[in-house]
Amino acid sequence: MKSEAIKNEKLLPLVPNTKNKSGHLSRRTSEIIFVCLMLSLPVIQFIIFWIVPNFKSILLGFQDARGGFSTQQFTEFFSLFQKDPISGEFSAKSVELFTAVGNSLIYFAVNIFICTPIVVFFSYVLFRKVPLHGVFKIIFYLPSIIGGTVMATIYYQLFNNSGPLFQLLKDWGWISEKVAMLTLFESPETGFLMILIYSIWTCVGINMIMFYGAMKRIPNEIFESASIDGVGFFRQFINLVVPLIWPTITTLIIFSLAGIFVTYGPVMILAPNNRNATMIGWYIFSRVDNGELNYPAAVGLLFTAIGLPFVMFVRWLLNKIGSNTEY
Repeated sequence: MKSEAIKNEKLLPLVPNTKNKSGHLSRRTSEIIFVCLMLSLPVIQFIIFWIVPNFKSILLGFQDARGGFSTQQFTEFFSLFQKDPISGEFSAKSVELFTAVGNSLIYFAVNIFICTPIVVFFSYVLFRKVPLHGVFKIIFYLPSIIGGTVMATIYYQLFNNSGPLFQLLKDWGWISEKVAMLTLFESPETGFLMILIYSIWTCVGINMIMFYGAMKRIPNEIFESASIDGVGFFRQFINLVVPLIWPTITTLIIFSLAGIFVTYGPVMILAPNNRNATMIGWYIFSRVDNGELNYPAAVGLLFTAIGLPFVMFVRWLLNKIGSNTEY
């Protein structure tokens, strides 16, 4: 009996003791439970609002209008890259797709190479507490405080045919009669340019808060030492601040790149009927809005397959270029 009891005792699983001597949960166990509870809400939201809808979108990409398996929409998409055998030119649908892809890439480039440097520099200006920095902080934060739709409406009213800035540009002779017959947003010549100007105008805001917070983490002793060594305002920005906040810059660039093929808000509000101002996000959304489901789903899958490795490559490249300094 004794040997059998010992044998059974050896077979018992080793269960870690999660309680301390007082009978309460240990600190480590409490931390694990807390982290799990904090992560549960975003995980549930991710499952409900991302995995479930996107899983349905993936299925739609491989279905026809009746719900049966089909790859016709992929064939239709790839046929857009072929010229018409009779005319020797691309179709109007092909031109619209190429325009959407080109505009999306330009929009991303403007955000990275123009908007990001502007936001980083103005964040640095506010961080160094230049005169009237409090006033400038409120002005720069307004795009984040005011809703995007409201900002787009204000921008539209300023440059509409009856807007004050439109009249001013027209009096200066900067607007041709051809453009004036439509609007700056509806004209094929200026529609997408107005969207780019809007993106530059509104890029300062939430991103500035991120960069400003990253700069606040830099020890003040670094700037004091640089000032003693005679390093000026702009050299401190380029040689000290930018390398030290490079991980934050990289993160925001990746976020911007991840949305390169899904951005459609500015086009929808400012120039929904201007085909020369369309982007991939609006190219897909407008078709869904018109009742098409399978073809937009297939296009979304294809651009996801293209965008994912591109995002990973840019992330690797940015990590190679910048420093990962800890302080």
